[in-house]
Amino acid sequence: MEEPLVSIITPVFNAEEKIISFLDAVAHQDYPRDCYEIIIVDNGSTDQTREKIASYSGDVTLLQRTDLQNPYAARNKGLLHAQGDLMVLLDVNCTPTTQWLRSGINRLQDPTVDLVGGQVSFTYSEEETVGEWYDSLLFVDMEDLIQRGQSCAGGNLFFKRKVLDKIGSFPEKQRSGMDLYWTKKASNSGFNLVYDARAEVHYPARRLRPLLKKIFRVGTGQPKVWIENDMHPLKLVALIFYQLVPPGTKVLRDKIRRRGKPTMNKSFGRLWLIHYLQQIVLASGWAKGLIHYYRTKS
Repeated sequence: MEEPLVSIITPVFNAEEKIISFLDAVAHQDYPRDCYEIIIVDNGSTDQTREKIASYSGDVTLLQRTDLQNPYAARNKGLLHAQGDLMVLLDVNCTPTTQWLRSGINRLQDPTVDLVGGQVSFTYSEEETVGEWYDSLLFVDMEDLIQRGQSCAGGNLFFKRKVLDKIGSFPEKQRSGMDLYWTKKASNSGFNLVYDARAEVHYPARRLRPLLKKIFRVGTGQPKVWIENDMHPLKLVALIFYQLVPPGTKVLRDKIRRRGKPTMNKSFGRLWLIHYLQQIVLASGWAKGLIHYYRTKS
């Protein structure tokens, strides 16, 4: 049986330190190399990223998108160039396991499946900080995102070309939250999004400060997703204020049980404080995003 042609699309920005190891991991998959193309879209790097890609020995297509600096604009450039029957979005921070591509494509060949979100497993620095632990517990939980909301992050996402043809490309005006918006739009259009743990990538957990910056940035993009999927603005306002209430412990304990390790319970108090802090930061992002949404609508 002939394998389908696959297009793997990755946006990059100032990724000179990781790009070669990333390309090596993508190029050495348990899937015929002549049946998938690797498309890297540089989003205006100022380091040696482009030069390193150009000198790479493997077969890689290098594109550029510099008029707008966000990952969605870069992804759209890659999608326009893609020749595959099946599309894969993969972030440069993600290191795929050797069976990653085969697993995702096999699941996508089920005629009842249109999109597949793969597993994101976190790795830690040598110090293994509490901030890193919290990141690995609460964020990019692809299984939970898909089961609860029929949407997911776009850093490890497989989908059929017909999805793109039907719902169009990613919105480009916001820098965060549009992968959740796009996958939710696909689900609302009748496409089936599923989770597959075997399509696994490894992702470095963030320390506390960059994690909080990421939370705020993602929060600014979420109001557009929710309001355009029929959430009443007053409900979002209520959610913003609700985030200021100190959280309980159940969610965090459940995450440790499901995604963490027993030693994390010894630092539960510090993890809980970070949990509360991220609620406040997230609420601030939602408030900014809500204001921005109506300013741009007027």
